[in-house]
Amino acid sequence: MRSTLGWITAFIITSIIIISCSKDGKDFLDPTDTGRINEGVTFSDSIRTMEFLNGIYVGIRPRWIQTDLTNYGSMSDCTDESELTWSGTSNYPVAHNNGVLTPTYTWVGEIWRNWFSMIRNANIYLKNVNISPLSAGVKSRTTGEVKFLRAFYYHQLIRFFGGVPLIGDTILTPDMIINKPRSTYAQSTDYVIAELNEAANLLPLTHETANYGRATKGAALALKARVLLYAASPLQNGGYTGADGFNTSSAQQKELVSYPEADANRWNIAAQAYRDVIALNQYSLYEDNTTALGYGFYKVFHLRVNTEAIFQLMQGPNNMLESILMPPSRGGSSGSWPSQNIVDAFPMKDGVPIAQSASYNPAKPYENRDPRFYNSIIYNGAMFRQRTTVTPGPVYTYQSAPTDGMGISTRTGYYNRKMLNNESTGNTDRCIMEIRYAEILLSLAEAVNEASGPTAEVYDAIAKIRKRAGLVPYELPAGLNKDQMREYIRNERRVELAFENHRYFDTRRWKIAHNSDIQSLRGIRWTQTAPNTYTREDIIAETRVFQHPGYYYFPIPQAEIGRQPQFIQNPGY
Repeated sequence: MRSTLGWITAFIITSIIIISCSKDGKDFLDPTDTGRINEGVTFSDSIRTMEFLNGIYVGIRPRWIQTDLTNYGSMSDCTDESELTWSGTSNYPVAHNNGVLTPTYTWVGEIWRNWFSMIRNANIYLKNVNISPLSAGVKSRTTGEVKFLRAFYYHQLIRFFGGVPLIGDTILTPDMIINKPRSTYAQSTDYVIAELNEAANLLPLTHETANYGRATKGAALALKARVLLYAASPLQNGGYTGADGFNTSSAQQKELVSYPEADANRWNIAAQAYRDVIALNQYSLYEDNTTALGYGFYKVFHLRVNTEAIFQLMQGPNNMLESILMPPSRGGSSGSWPSQNIVDAFPMKDGVPIAQSASYNPAKPYENRDPRFYNSIIYNGAMFRQRTTVTPGPVYTYQSAPTDGMGISTRTGYYNRKMLNNESTGNTDRCIMEIRYAEILLSLAEAVNEASGPTAEVYDAIAKIRKRAGLVPYELPAGLNKDQMREYIRNERRVELAFENHRYFDTRRWKIAHNSDIQSLRGIRWTQTAPNTYTREDIIAETRVFQHPGYYYFPIPQAEIGRQPQFIQNPGY
């Protein structure tokens, strides 16, 4: 494995398809392969300077789309949300779920190097921006963008690895030994918060059309709030204590992955950070319950510009999610199969959990469910557009059903529908939302409830989510206590943000992953006994292993442990 610094030998911007918003056909995120850069040449020209900046945006790509899903898998496939289609230990969910994710695993080193490479490029830009011919205003604004991006990449590293070496503005070279220890979780978090505060002060609330998608003040404040929410959560907020398997680590290891002591006031700090985002008055849920109940929840993922997007991976019209996730009968690769675990998390259409609903019928489990269910899951008999026309037709997943059935294509009895376009067979005008307003409301509710219990502010935030979802009635039961409200909030977060790269980190920061992820991944087998008549059998689709407490963070790549003399490995490895 190459070292942390091995990527320094070349700077190659990942190829990614992006289409213009601007009149001249050039989008600010058009890719440029600069090869081995010459800083003097690059930053003496305004166009090359901006192209270099645009390349720093490339690394925001979530670890669950397009080539990542094809080559590796999805973070959802490491949780109780779904199962990866492809097998083989080169796909990290397979290694993870089999309990063999180790410090020498290839993907561990790749994500470490990739995000540090983006940090290096950010440092190159910050070093050179003032000698570029950009105007003073553009220099200031883009400095804010790069500080935001650098903080974003550190955030990614921290939530995977815990405390990491903070290199400041240093531009690392291939042969450089850092010769310093990893920073603690507290130090790493404080650094990211400070960077985001600086970025927020430099960034505008909005951009003109040609620059839509660049980081904004709202993006910086929203990411800051997320970082503070993680810092307040049970795992990071003094979480490596007690007799639940977390107290086996050394004191040094504990400080690398959490605060040494819990502080309940961290929830208040996180709550205020989310209020600051809301106070900008720039964002709202995209709501449409007129076209159909929950239509706004469906449509928001197919709009390049919408009121809910706070920070996105910009790209042109595409059908990448359809080609990866749709059932084979619709021309897709069915790359990831939802589980019965996530199916059961969706409540009934009146918002009542299925375990508490008198109207839930296990023999007809798909009737009268939360509208988000129908926009997230393809189940046996679900209507979905045909391969070449938008005319809907049933998708059959029963045992041995042609093309899409159990034993032929799916092992859980389900296919993913979340974010897929059911109204067009062509490209979709989508961008991938890394931060959207629904996350802000859900996280505000969580932080306030943990700090103060189920106040009116908590009820209001969750009501907004459930109303947009199309639940009737959408109000939560009155008089919930703190623990009851916590369960509602966590489940709302689970179904609203399903398959969006949150569940993996949520189960960890809540310290429930050693229970949720070790559960057998469940599926359902329908056997046809007559036309449109089926018998149900609940099955175990996949049995998983969870290495506790190691799997609460990824291991530091072994090559870095060997190369950097003061690095300490994470607990459990």
